[in-house]
Amino acid sequence: MKLDFATTALLSNMALSGMPPLQSLSPEEARAAFSEMSRGNPDGPELASRDVDIPVDGGTIRGRVISPNGPASSVLVYYHGGGWVIGNIDDYHALGCHLAQANQAIVVMVDYRKAPEHAYPIPLEDAVAGLRWTDAHRAELGADGLPLMIAGDSAGGNLAAAVAQCAAAGAAPHVDLQVLIYPVTDGRMETASFSNPDNQTFLTAETMAYFWDHYADAQKRLEPGASPLLAEDVRGVAPAIVITAEFDILCDEGQAYADKLSAAGVPTVSKCFSRQMHGFFSMPDVLPAGGEAIQWMAQEVSRMLAPPRSVDAVIVGAGFAGMYQLIRFREMGLSIRVFEAGADVGGTWYWNRYPGARVDIESMSYSYSFSEELQQDWVWSEKYSTQPELLRYSQHVAERFDLRRDITFETRVVSAHYDDDRQEWLITTDTGERVAATYFVMATGTLSVAKTPDINGAGNFAGDTYFTSSWPHEGVDFSGKRVAVIGTGSSGVQSIPMIAQQASQLDVYQRTPAYTTPAFNRNLTNSEVDERKSHYSAYRERQRWDVAGIPDPERSTERALDASPEERSRRYQEAWDSGVLTALMAQYGDLLVDEKANQTVQEFIHDKIRKTVKDPKTAETLLPKAYPYGTKRPCIDTGYYETFNLDHVSLISLRETPIETITSKGIKTSDQEREYDAIVFATGFDAMTGALLRVDIRGRDGLKLSDAWADGPRSYLGLAVSGFPNLFTVTGPSSPSVLSNMLVSIEQHVDWITDCVQWLRDHDYRSIEASAEAEDDWADHTAHLASLTLFPKADSWYMGANVPGKKRMFMAYVGGVGVYRAICDQVAATGYDGFVAR
Repeated sequence: MKLDFATTALLSNMALSGMPPLQSLSPEEARAAFSEMSRGNPDGPELASRDVDIPVDGGTIRGRVISPNGPASSVLVYYHGGGWVIGNIDDYHALGCHLAQANQAIVVMVDYRKAPEHAYPIPLEDAVAGLRWTDAHRAELGADGLPLMIAGDSAGGNLAAAVAQCAAAGAAPHVDLQVLIYPVTDGRMETASFSNPDNQTFLTAETMAYFWDHYADAQKRLEPGASPLLAEDVRGVAPAIVITAEFDILCDEGQAYADKLSAAGVPTVSKCFSRQMHGFFSMPDVLPAGGEAIQWMAQEVSRMLAPPRSVDAVIVGAGFAGMYQLIRFREMGLSIRVFEAGADVGGTWYWNRYPGARVDIESMSYSYSFSEELQQDWVWSEKYSTQPELLRYSQHVAERFDLRRDITFETRVVSAHYDDDRQEWLITTDTGERVAATYFVMATGTLSVAKTPDINGAGNFAGDTYFTSSWPHEGVDFSGKRVAVIGTGSSGVQSIPMIAQQASQLDVYQRTPAYTTPAFNRNLTNSEVDERKSHYSAYRERQRWDVAGIPDPERSTERALDASPEERSRRYQEAWDSGVLTALMAQYGDLLVDEKANQTVQEFIHDKIRKTVKDPKTAETLLPKAYPYGTKRPCIDTGYYETFNLDHVSLISLRETPIETITSKGIKTSDQEREYDAIVFATGFDAMTGALLRVDIRGRDGLKLSDAWADGPRSYLGLAVSGFPNLFTVTGPSSPSVLSNMLVSIEQHVDWITDCVQWLRDHDYRSIEASAEAEDDWADHTAHLASLTLFPKADSWYMGANVPGKKRMFMAYVGGVGVYRAICDQVAATGYDGFVAR
């Protein structure tokens, strides 16, 4: 016998407590002992509850109504276990709360009368009475029109099965579903599991005989009302969910009843939870497997009450990644659903509409390469396109390839749970829709979840408040207004010059200065567009193997410290004048690994800032000094530093005068309170993991992604996570992603995922997941490469340092796009080495 550790520990504690076997006690003593043990368990979720009186035989029994948080989707009448002799609704209250929460159900717990004082059939009659009361009080419960379920564990499962038979015979209200948890179904006690010594744990054969002797005599216990398995005909009973435990004397009779129902044409699903004993389900706060079983039950309840639509693949996100994945999966002939929170395609470029928003990679490089016709037909107007043009491009792609028919807009995926038995994902949206899919692709982007400002009083301001990450689609007019902008990352750098053109007063609150270089943006000429298009194929190939997917200018392997100051200055100036994001870093091969080398480019940028900004104090405040250049994503700008020469623009250093609180009128720093008409939060994103962890993703054995990543995100190749079969993450943590041209990385990831799925289908595999060993090896490799660079020296969102409480670790792959592509290709060529296919 191999019980899990939690169960073994529980049994050991019970043995050490000296609690005598229940069969050695009188019913009164057994009840007291069981209730005392139950009081030692956690209370479970805090939910509203009230006791009610259920009429029986001229008197009443207790019932308890437990309401879920939020609207209910079903009603569940629950009969507790305890061998018809012990237990009550107080002992099982915590379980009732768990069931209400997990199933979003109104739970009615029935405190049926106990044997031997009230032997069979009185407990069964009370159980039917509880069902009748619930059905008659639907309006009072707020349950009109909701499905009516019954459930129970052990002896309660026996009652639930018998009540379902009564309902099928017309002797009780109609039941939509029955849930039987290690139910007692056969009073003969002759199954193999009764004689197996491994099953004599929490419930022994002697204890079960003790319960039966109190409940029904030898003749009555063979009646179907006492032994549902012995019913001649179970056709027409409610669909059933049956849960059993591997090391339980009731395991065989529970499964036998599930088989009997299934053979009679009753829709039935059953699961035996391995390494578990009788009673595990009722202790979810003590035994983790109990919580897993409750979640599995909730999943199956949802499936049976409202069967999900089945497709081959679900994709979350309709930005560039989601759209391309949809195109590739369609080419395979898969059925697909795409869910998108926005009202249209575009992803990043749908949401980020703040003033000045534009791409920081040249437009003709930051675009799809998969379609020659598309890249030849589309004409970009500017070197660095604005958000509106990028959104139009996204919309053009959606129209050209007829993508919208498979996309459900204004819908968020709230959960995705993997079903081990069916080897598929069950995805639930915020509209209540549920979809079952073999493959689940998170194409949600690395910068799509805004970071909540960690500023005191953030909700106090009585004026207008805006976030660059969710800018009003109708735009904002700041004309004549006093405006504060908090944050000087990329969105701040781009928006501040634009806001300054309108505002009568603009105060910029800066905690950490950004490195930003001029974009020198301009309209593209026909000749340079034609030149690129005539050699697009060769250029795209260079992109795929370049370190960052930005092949021009080429990266030098020379060392900065080997060059003369004059030579360095000349090359840095050429790079500065090019207006290319990666140009400065491309000049020398040691700028990201040698602090002294990096200081040469820092000094060059500092000199540029001092020469541009007229006020010396403001210029010094704008100098980034706390981290090496390139260890946070550099920005490119249009007139950012020049903006601080305007008389109505001020810079406030939060290092010198930190914000104490936001007030109803404005912002109070350590030196004074300033009043504003509007505050703009340019405070960044919960990068890399925010969008993935916002969804309740649970993999094999109910493992939560949030738990798997409690110590920081881990994946294999940034594409897959151990324990989460058929889950693919496009540009996920530990891939080049944010260190690269995202369109290049997106296409590489989507192509790899598509080839992998085709390989699975060609080889008749249902699922694939990363092995723990491969994930560990990749984590060690990525961490080692990062440690060789200067990246860890910056408190950047690359490191997760911008989100309080987030694990500090480098979350991208620094080896480069080309190296990464070669590794991924090798993994695929070797039969997906490091993955386990089933």
